[in-house]
Amino acid sequence: MKKILIVTCILILGLLTGCLNNSQEASSEGDGGGSSQETYKWVAHSPWPEGTALQIMAEEIAKDITEASNGRLTVEMHASGEIVQPTELLDAVESGTVDAIHSWDGYWVGKVPQVALFASVPMGLNEQEYAGWITQGEGRELWQQAYDEAGYNLKILDAGAGTPEIFYHSNVPIRALEDFKGLKVRAVGDWGAILDRVGASVVSVNGSELYQSLERGVVDAVEYSGPASNLPLGFHEVAEYLITPSLHQPGSVSSFIINQKKWDELPGDLKEIVRLATENMWGKGFSLLAKEDMQAMSEYRKLEEEGQIEIIRFEEESQKELKQIIDQYYEERSEEDPLFKKIWESQQSFAEKYNYWKDAMTPDY
Repeated sequence: MKKILIVTCILILGLLTGCLNNSQEASSEGDGGGSSQETYKWVAHSPWPEGTALQIMAEEIAKDITEASNGRLTVEMHASGEIVQPTELLDAVESGTVDAIHSWDGYWVGKVPQVALFASVPMGLNEQEYAGWITQGEGRELWQQAYDEAGYNLKILDAGAGTPEIFYHSNVPIRALEDFKGLKVRAVGDWGAILDRVGASVVSVNGSELYQSLERGVVDAVEYSGPASNLPLGFHEVAEYLITPSLHQPGSVSSFIINQKKWDELPGDLKEIVRLATENMWGKGFSLLAKEDMQAMSEYRKLEEEGQIEIIRFEEESQKELKQIIDQYYEERSEEDPLFKKIWESQQSFAEKYNYWKDAMTPDY
């Protein structure tokens, strides 16, 4: 009887030990795939000057990630030139000099030719169309594919829409397409290539150098961002004319690009927090920028009433002519690059369906 009791106790102890080990293993596997209490810190960077609306948007992403994670992932966002120069940011995040960047991908057209389609298209998608195509269509997958095929080891997250930009701040009036001929203008990416076709002299200038370049006559006209970002940079102080509408950038999209190794280090719950914080900027970021832009545009109107600047609307016939030049440019690009063609056709297909629905539902009043 004593022997039976001892054997029974041993068997029970063995079963309990086995259950405990299985429970510990399951818990360990769950933590590895889901969450942990380890803390992380990312050094992030943007190309935007301090105090601009775009830099505020970048800082909001950093703040939201830090607060939503309760400090388990701290993101420290730096402004233009604080660690590296704006033109060096893509290489900096790829090499690990910084862990993440807030970006407008039109800057990287020379390195990844297709990604300007995800940043903005002259006389192309607006913020609603971009939001639909990227978040509900094929945009996200194609965006990541472009960087992967270019050989970059990066995680690409969409980070919301920007507002329409001011077309140009100029030292000379720009009323029609012919006014661009011989004009020294700041432009980047595909827009610069398009302006080449209308006879402009395109100059590449960093955002932090635009004021001085305009003041010294290095350029005759500059485009940069929306009213809320342009106003504090003071372009109106050295350029009499403000040109609308936003033909070159009626809608734009920001990205949050992460070094792949840093992304892979995160547990699943922190990855989800980063995804949600960046995706949230489709609403939060655009609303923030629109509010600031409305206020800034009111300031520009006051300046015009005081006789300090003149606001010019680019003529309608020239807009139609420019649209034909733009469409021809993108058709030619599509013929030369199969991936570009795939992205362009996906984007145009979505826009056609979207606009049919939107036009059908929109009253005429």
